[in-house]
Amino acid sequence: MTLKLDWRALLPGGLFWRTFLLIGLLLTLSLTSWVMVLRALEVAPRATQLAQHITSIVNVTRAALLHSAPARRRALLKDLAANESLRIYVLEPEDQTKALPDAPLANALREQLRNHLGTETRVEGEVNGEPGLWVSFRLDDDNYWVRIERERLERAPGVQWVFWGAAALTLSLLGATLIVNLVNKPLARLMRTARQLARGEKPTPLPTSNLREIRLVNESFNRMMEDIDRAEQERALILAGISHDLRTPLARLGLEIEMAPLPQDTKDAMSADIGQMDAIVGQFLEFARGDKAALHETFNLSAVLETLADTAARQDLQIDKHIKPNISMTGPRTDIQRLVNNLLENARKYGHLPGRKPAVEIWLRQLGQRAIIEVLDEGPGVAEADIERIKRPFARGDEARGQAKGAGLGLAIVDRIVKRLGGQWKIGNRAQGGLAVTLDLPLQGSQPKQ
Repeated sequence: MTLKLDWRALLPGGLFWRTFLLIGLLLTLSLTSWVMVLRALEVAPRATQLAQHITSIVNVTRAALLHSAPARRRALLKDLAANESLRIYVLEPEDQTKALPDAPLANALREQLRNHLGTETRVEGEVNGEPGLWVSFRLDDDNYWVRIERERLERAPGVQWVFWGAAALTLSLLGATLIVNLVNKPLARLMRTARQLARGEKPTPLPTSNLREIRLVNESFNRMMEDIDRAEQERALILAGISHDLRTPLARLGLEIEMAPLPQDTKDAMSADIGQMDAIVGQFLEFARGDKAALHETFNLSAVLETLADTAARQDLQIDKHIKPNISMTGPRTDIQRLVNNLLENARKYGHLPGRKPAVEIWLRQLGQRAIIEVLDEGPGVAEADIERIKRPFARGDEARGQAKGAGLGLAIVDRIVKRLGGQWKIGNRAQGGLAVTLDLPLQGSQPKQ
């Protein structure tokens, strides 16, 4: 089996780091290329300069030895060795030599020295095991070596090249960081604002920018947020108006049914239909209420859930309670009641198999400064692909959960209340069948989100 590694998986996920690494790589390659180009271009001028310098040394040394008295030549050689780092040796046929490295600069230097000093001139990198720059010359009928220390001919050490290269690269990367941050910061702010909007929160408008492209994007996004907020307000207003207008004729119909000369079974069925319509209208009004803050108070959450469970048990719902006592919560009591009631009603409508009485488990426990509420039913569950969809307004999972009538607002209201309370919630299918809804809500000191 062949394993394929996707190199993109090794890159950091953020745009900042990807852009920074890309610019850093380009800068590194650019500096490396410039160093290589400079070193290649300097070979000929440097070889010419070194050849002229070495030619002058050899000629001056030869002239000094030629015109000095034989008795003073030994003293002259000592002065050259001490002050000029030049050593003169007799060239012997049995000398063991080693050529200079095969490099462009060494080759060019050897060629130019032979042009200046004669084709018989020898240029070696080591003689008899002693390194240096060895150049031969002829004095009278004898051949000599002049040994020049390589330090006099070499340019700045490689460490200095590394230092200056690292300094230039560091400054370039600092500039790249500023540029990337300038581009990435508005995008990061846009991403955070979009996430807030997706969570149902109302983010602050994006600021203007001196960059034309960023300014146009921020202005367009701000207009989109205003349009969404305006559409939400208009929808809530329409729902509230329609729902309010429907309740009066529903009440009139209920009264007329009670006074009509009809069999009691027919009256009960018609009253049940009207009651169901009234409940749907109530959901419309509740959803239209939006994010208006309810009364903030401290109350016994355990007692509230006990009361709601007992009330649901009297309405043909089999309740199995696992409620930890004496858990207090600071927040809007009415929102908590509406939240749990919607979950219990959802379980009563959808959380049972055909021919079986709806059965629900309700759990409450405390985890640090948070309350964990679970509502579990024994219905057919929901298709995994529909779990996120049923949280939206007017969405229903009828194919998986039966054909009970409803407006599809129950879980949408739950989602809105949980976000307003600063909590989290999730829906999942139970292994033994049924749906599990888990609420994670803050306890003491929680504040509803406006």
